[in-house]
Amino acid sequence: MPLSALIRLLLLGMIWGASFLFQRLTVPVVGASFTAAVRLALSAIMLVIVLRVLGRSLDLRRQWRAWLWLGTISAALPFLCFAYAARSLPAGYMAVINATVPMLTVIFAALLWRVRASWSKRIGVVVGLIGVGVLARYGSLGMTQQTLVAIGLCFVASALYAYSSLFIRQHHANVNPLVLAAASQLGAAVAILPLGLWNLPARLPPTGVIVSLLVLGLVCTGLAYVLYFQLISDVGSEKAVTNTFLVPVFAQIWGALFLHERLTLAGALGFALVMLAVALVLEIHPWRTRRAATPG
Repeated sequence: MPLSALIRLLLLGMIWGASFLFQRLTVPVVGASFTAAVRLALSAIMLVIVLRVLGRSLDLRRQWRAWLWLGTISAALPFLCFAYAARSLPAGYMAVINATVPMLTVIFAALLWRVRASWSKRIGVVVGLIGVGVLARYGSLGMTQQTLVAIGLCFVASALYAYSSLFIRQHHANVNPLVLAAASQLGAAVAILPLGLWNLPARLPPTGVIVSLLVLGLVCTGLAYVLYFQLISDVGSEKAVTNTFLVPVFAQIWGALFLHERLTLAGALGFALVMLAVALVLEIHPWRTRRAATPG
C-alpha cells in the first residue's frame, strides 16, 4: 500500500474512532435525536457541495424516493441508535460492536441470498459473537437494563449497516460511490429533520458542544466519507475496509485520553476476539501471506 494511502487509512481510523467520542460529549447536553440530525445535516451539506464542485448530479427528481429510503436505513436510523447508546456505553464499546458489521453482513447474505459462507467466515461469526459476549459480560460496565438496551441499539445499528450494504449492492451497484454517499446522507438528513426540530434544545449549547457537533458532522462524517471513497479509488475496497480494525483501537484511545474510560483485562480479551473475528470474516490471513512468500 502506498505511503499516502496508508496515511489516509490511519487518518480515517482516527476520525471515525473520534465520532464515538464526540457523541459521548454532545448527547448528554443536546440529546440523541438532535445530535444525529445535526450530524447528518452538516454531512449532507458538505457532500452535496463536493458533488457540485465535481459536476456530478444526484438526479433528485427521479431518485428522491430511493435516496430517502436508502438514507433512512443506512444512516438516519443507525446514527440515531448509536446516539442513544452513547448515553450509556463508552466510546470503545460502541466502536467494537460497530466492528461486527462484516460478520452481520455474512449472516444476512446467507439468509437473504443463500450465499454459502467459507469456513473462515463461519468461524469468524462465532468468534465475534463470543467476543462481544465476553466484552458485555466481563467488561468494565455492569450489566444493567440500561446497558443491555444500549448494546442492543448498537447491534440494531450494525445490522442496518450490514443490510444496507447488501441493499446497495443489489439495487445501486452502478451508482458512483460518492454520489451514493451524498444521496444517502441527504436522504437521512431529510428523514430525521422533523425529529431533530422536535427535540431542539431549549437554550444555546455551550461552545464546546457546538464545536463537537461541527466536528462530528463535517469531519467525522462528511470528510470521512470523502477520505473513504478516495481510499477505495486508490487501493480498492478490500484494503480500504481494513479501517474496520483501526476504528475501535482509536475509539478506545480517545475514550481513555479524554473521557478516562478504562479497559479491563476481560474487556481487552473481548476486544481482541472481535478483531480476530473481523480478520476471519474479511479473510485476512497474514500467516498465509508469509507462508506463500517463503521460498521453498
